Amino acid sequence: MNLVSSMKTLGTLGEREAIRVIDRIVKSDVPVGIGDDCAAMDIGDKYLLVTTDMMVTKTHIPKGMGPYDIGWSLVAVNLSDIAAMGGRPLGVVTAIGITKGHPIDFLEQMVDGMNDCALRFGTSIVGGDTKEHEDLILCGTAVGEVDKDKILLRKGARPGDLIVVTGCLGRAGSGFFSLKRGLNLKEAENQLKRPWPRIKEGMALGASGCVTSCMDISDGLSASIFELSRNSGLTHEIDYALIPKASEVCLAFQDAERQKDLVLNFGDDFELLFTMKREREADLAALSEQVGCPLTVIGKVTSGEENILIDNGRREKLENLGYEHFRIRKA
Repeated sequence: MNLVSSMKTLGTLGEREAIRVIDRIVKSDVPVGIGDDCAAMDIGDKYLLVTTDMMVTKTHIPKGMGPYDIGWSLVAVNLSDIAAMGGRPLGVVTAIGITKGHPIDFLEQMVDGMNDCALRFGTSIVGGDTKEHEDLILCGTAVGEVDKDKILLRKGARPGDLIVVTGCLGRAGSGFFSLKRGLNLKEAENQLKRPWPRIKEGMALGASGCVTSCMDISDGLSASIFELSRNSGLTHEIDYALIPKASEVCLAFQDAERQKDLVLNFGDDFELLFTMKREREADLAALSEQVGCPLTVIGKVTSGEENILIDNGRREKLENLGYEHFRIRKA
């Protein structure tokens, strides 16, 4: 341990830098390890994908989220990582830490949510663990597979590639503030409580041969842009006017700056952010029709000095203000 790291706390580092600290310690020879949406292990003509994600009461379970929603969400966020790698889910295991005072029907409803989400996306709950804990804490692990020539990674973008998103952004964040302030934006609230992993879309993107990098948008668009940029060693330029925005964004906030913050930084939409070969842009319409989901070009990969946001024709530095554990709290 060096002197600098011994003097710092997780609060000064933030989640992403903490992961890089762990990555410097852990040694592995797998094809894809720490730093992508899943680990990828060689199993012949395919990669085995493995990912894990936690939910804790303080940071992941907002007011109005019932036990069924909690169970669904745990499985969905793990499956979203499989989707981001272009994979097909094979199974999910879940670990449950819960107080002895929780009602039995809370547990039943929560597991119903886990089970229904897994089945909806073509897989199942295949095991897990249950322990007494002072608060509700959950951990899911999803396993999937992908053909070696169809895997999607966070690295690989090239200068001139187009930046594309699935669906629209800002709906889950609008749902969060709807629950918090009683705005009754039901569709947005449902998006927050029951995320929809883009499994079909991820598999189609992997099979298309036109995608050069990909990840899911869990911590906000800005954070995801910076993560793709870090992995490619290139910069990204996005146009705010091109970003597909959920209709609820303008109902959650009237102030334009708050709306922009919601779209760029809140996260929890679990859409896919990817880069693609510019020469394949004409294929986007057919690909969108194939998966039944809008695919929208919002910018391009560049070789500049910093990530750029174009807003009303003005070029400005894109700030990395997405959600990050240990540092930033959604308020």
